[in-house]
Amino acid sequence: MQKKVKIGVIGAGHLGKHHIKHLSNHSLVELVGFFDIDKENATSVSQTFNIKNFDNEDDLIDLVEAISIITPTETHYDIAVKCLKKKKDVFIEKPITNTSEQAKAIIKMAASSKNIVQVGHIERFNPTINQLKSVTGSPHCIEIERLAPFQARGTEVPVVLDLMIHDIDLVLSMVNEKIQSIEASGSKMMSKTVDIAHAQIKFINGVVANLKSSRIAQNYVRKIRTYEENLYTITDLMIPQIEVYNLKAALSASHESTSKKIDTSDGIKTIFYDKIIPEKKDALLEEINNFIYSIQTRKNPIVDGPQGLNALEIALEIENKILQNVK
Repeated sequence: MQKKVKIGVIGAGHLGKHHIKHLSNHSLVELVGFFDIDKENATSVSQTFNIKNFDNEDDLIDLVEAISIITPTETHYDIAVKCLKKKKDVFIEKPITNTSEQAKAIIKMAASSKNIVQVGHIERFNPTINQLKSVTGSPHCIEIERLAPFQARGTEVPVVLDLMIHDIDLVLSMVNEKIQSIEASGSKMMSKTVDIAHAQIKFINGVVANLKSSRIAQNYVRKIRTYEENLYTITDLMIPQIEVYNLKAALSASHESTSKKIDTSDGIKTIFYDKIIPEKKDALLEEINNFIYSIQTRKNPIVDGPQGLNALEIALEIENKILQNVK
């Protein structure tokens, strides 16, 4: 029987509660407790999940092997440094930090102390996205649209670092190549930070990624389109489902598949259509499972510190390009 990992949570806000819920029910975790700066909220969370609410983060850090940092981005660096100095493994919600210098310092400290740093890019654990990656080969163009209705919560962070950074990380995981150029535009509307953003990332191998993010929309939209020779996909993460159009063959008898012959200027071609409904999995639980696995095996997590840094640096470059033209 595997020994339970002693974990603590710092930050019990909207997302922190979900971490606490999963960790408190996990068979491989001893959730020692949590700390939240909001005393009223902390009392409520403690009663809801029947776990200890610590009066300060230092006492909690001392009693655990690992800490999940689910706090506002501007606090990530100070908390992570405090944990790493005490040789604790850390999970840090995305983005890893406010600046690339801070992220690099965390990565250096973790390497020195031989500690795990995992960054919370949850979409890497989304079963729909992982199914999409198994379908596509080498897309030459990727389009991702991520829209959400406006909420006052979280607007201290620009939409690039709040929403688009998810898709930056996804594109980097799909295109293993250096970036050639980045173009970006956007605007402020409802807050003091950028609310709408568009970015185009070109890679040196010719792949182009177009990313659109907005927190001023009627409905939630999460769509991914990929284009490659003889293959086109449309992924809707809200349903979720993947539509595949290709000229090769039907993907599998287990999917909803149809075909149609079409007379083109190049002769008659058969286009195959597949609709894939991915298996249901809780992406946050899968992410937490990977953190626990990394702690127990001392293997790198799927999204480690350097990957978190890469996504942050590109997000900051996009944000800077937008701000050059936005007052």
